[in-house]
Amino acid sequence: MITAELNEQLNAIELHLDRAGIESLITQLESLKAYHSHLHFMTPSWGGQELSEASHGANKLMNHLIIYSHQA
Repeated sequence: MITAELNEQLNAIELHLDRAGIESLITQLESLKAYHSHLHFMTPSWGGQELSEASHGANKLMNHLIIYSHQA
């Protein structure tokens, strides 16, 4: 499980992960080393399966997370 939330009070993005989510994120980030591109993580309501829609507090649930790779 990976959940992305906007903590407006701290002006921060929070990622909440269980063990499977950590392993998935590591695998996805490793793929960026070879492809020098970007990743999309979306909730099921946005057509994806990478992000959970289960909120972990009073934060705003984010339905789409994009991670970019910028290689020097």
